[in-house]
Amino acid sequence: MPYMKFKAATVLAASSHKSKEETMDKVLSLTGQAAEKGAQLVVFPETFVPYYPWWIWMAVNNPQRLALYRELYDNAVEVPGPEIQRLAEEAARLKMHVTLGINERDGGTLYNSQVMIDDQGRLLGKRRKLMPTGEEKTVWGWGHGNDLVVYETRLGKIGALICYEHSMALSRFTLYAMGEQIHVANWPGANFKSQPRNRSRIIDAAMRHTAFEGQVFVVFSSSLLTAEDVAYYHKLDPSTKETLEPGGGIAGIIDPLGNYVAGPVEHEETVLVGEIDLGLIASAKHMVDAVGHYNRPDVFSLKVDRRPRPALRILDDTPEQNWQEGEEMIQGRNYE
Repeated sequence: MPYMKFKAATVLAASSHKSKEETMDKVLSLTGQAAEKGAQLVVFPETFVPYYPWWIWMAVNNPQRLALYRELYDNAVEVPGPEIQRLAEEAARLKMHVTLGINERDGGTLYNSQVMIDDQGRLLGKRRKLMPTGEEKTVWGWGHGNDLVVYETRLGKIGALICYEHSMALSRFTLYAMGEQIHVANWPGANFKSQPRNRSRIIDAAMRHTAFEGQVFVVFSSSLLTAEDVAYYHKLDPSTKETLEPGGGIAGIIDPLGNYVAGPVEHEETVLVGEIDLGLIASAKHMVDAVGHYNRPDVFSLKVDRRPRPALRILDDTPEQNWQEGEEMIQGRNYE
């Protein structure tokens, strides 16, 4: 039985704090570099466009915080929108699947979102982080279960989670049970010692465990900070001079047995490429199949609520029709 083999790429890079246009230029450039290396899938860090707002973890006063939030809001990305259209056109030209982390703006709220585009330039969909972590709740709204899906692509079945969503065991299991083969993950990365943990070691452990637990390939990306970025944050919060340094981040590609097939790479900007051979999944499942012979559905069961949660529901004599109309009116688009 033939199995799909292809090259995937993961990005370790810094966003531009100058403008989302400059960061999008970098996204397109790095996508091109991945294509030149023979990759057919490329994964970018969490909220790479326009940037991850590290200031949420810093000592900034309320007027500063409001100004920083307004800057983030003004530079956030709408889906669909011109930035996504640019990326879709480039993905189609290069025959590349792309997963990009963005700050998504929808009405008056920002979301930590992942955008998935296929090699024909089609927007497969987007998903929003189910649970913003810690101080992230001060800038991002919550996602819902309706976008926790696995996408059927030419390369295989692709699912995705963001950062500490990987600590939510049931979200991982949901994707496994949907038949996920390739798991893509977006993380932020920095040498920010504000917590008594090594962020890169946490990412490494979470990604290797996901690969082993789900018998999936994992392609994970994170960001880093340049010396210019660090100087900006030192000025914003002088106390970070003791805890924040240039660099950070980790990226890699892991097989279903928990072994690295590319990387990991840390602290330096790069486009890392490795081969994915879906035939290895069957070998991994011989010993452990998380949703098959190594599962006990008679003892454990999982219920997932994937109903959308529109802000407005119109109910009258034809409630089913008007539910759909109300949802479309609020969202204003079709993701199919």
